[in-house]
Amino acid sequence: MKRTLAVTLAALCASAVLTACAGRDTGAAAGGCDPGITDTEIRFGTSLIQSTAGPQAVATQKLFDEINAAGGVRMGDGKSRTITYTALDDGYDPARTVGNVRRLVEQDQVFAIQNLIGTPSTLAVVDYLTQKDVPLVFPMTGTDELLATLDERPVVAGAVNPQTSWEVEERAKQIIRDHPQARIAVLYPNDSLGFGSITALKKALEGSDTRIVAEQSYEQTAPSADSQIVNLANSGADVFVNFSTARFVTQALKKTNELNWKPATYIYSSATDTNFVLLPAGPGAAEGIKSFYWIYDISSSAHDAQPGVQKWRAFAARHADAIKSTDTIAATGYNTAQLLVTALEQMQGCTRADLLDAVRNLQGVRTDLALDGVTFNSSPDYPYLITSMAPMTFRDGRWQYDAVVSRSAGE
Repeated sequence: MKRTLAVTLAALCASAVLTACAGRDTGAAAGGCDPGITDTEIRFGTSLIQSTAGPQAVATQKLFDEINAAGGVRMGDGKSRTITYTALDDGYDPARTVGNVRRLVEQDQVFAIQNLIGTPSTLAVVDYLTQKDVPLVFPMTGTDELLATLDERPVVAGAVNPQTSWEVEERAKQIIRDHPQARIAVLYPNDSLGFGSITALKKALEGSDTRIVAEQSYEQTAPSADSQIVNLANSGADVFVNFSTARFVTQALKKTNELNWKPATYIYSSATDTNFVLLPAGPGAAEGIKSFYWIYDISSSAHDAQPGVQKWRAFAARHADAIKSTDTIAATGYNTAQLLVTALEQMQGCTRADLLDAVRNLQGVRTDLALDGVTFNSSPDYPYLITSMAPMTFRDGRWQYDAVVSRSAGE
């Protein structure tokens, strides 16, 4: 089943899938329902780094505002509910994430945590949420640990990054194909994301004629990884696999440019933002780098003929005081919010288990910004929603996409 989400207000009203925003309903949940939901309202919360991911929360809130103004979301149990959404700032500090999530669950009594950002933050709260039986839906992480501990942490569903090992395997295929004798340098964060990434890369390269000649880790709290880049450049590597998160990708691009080190460069999919990550590295610093993604890069006008991109532009224009139509971080929030709305439309009851069931059984979902050929799919035994994505290359200031690759069931 393929499903395209329309997010213009007129379309929402016409299809009668969404319903009206009232003030916060602090009453008890309806009979048989879990906390955080009544017959007229459902509450979600998140924790994120406001300084960089703030636009993501703003776009999410504005989409929910439009949905609520049109009457709310008509859910699978036949009731229409408004969506209350609370986003708290954690500065990308997992300790603050824990405090925020405890507040959202225990004081604000949210129904679920939606689109939590980051692997360290996710792993910091998932055991607490499991203990409280509160769903963690659409978290922004691809850590393999979610799959490895699925039985012990059943509250997680629909992660909106590709599974780390799958993305790394696809990257390794590119390297072996395009650089069969590659000498590879690797930069990675000293955390679960970094360890999982480099472990997966070594496994994926086994049996090939490529070899890793240098690897360097860095601390997420460090001011820079410049010294690591110098060490990697001195290794003589002709391929650079950079598993860094956002600001360290910017720094690495700057430093490799300064050193005139020109390896074929591959970066992590979650660090591909044009405006915040690539362009600040300086003119030409990101030219030719490669990665993967699943929604259109709206920082470029190259895809403005796409109907879904036009819907995004119109949405951003309606909220021009708060959202830039070229803000790719805001577009990510918009995309994930649409995925949540789809799950709510399919949710057959008013328990948290019903939400998890809906999120785990999304099939063939299309959002406004999904790349041509990309659909979002989930299953009860696989806690990641990204099962198709496009290899892409940064050329002339924008991402250019190749044919979509898809993960086969059971991989």
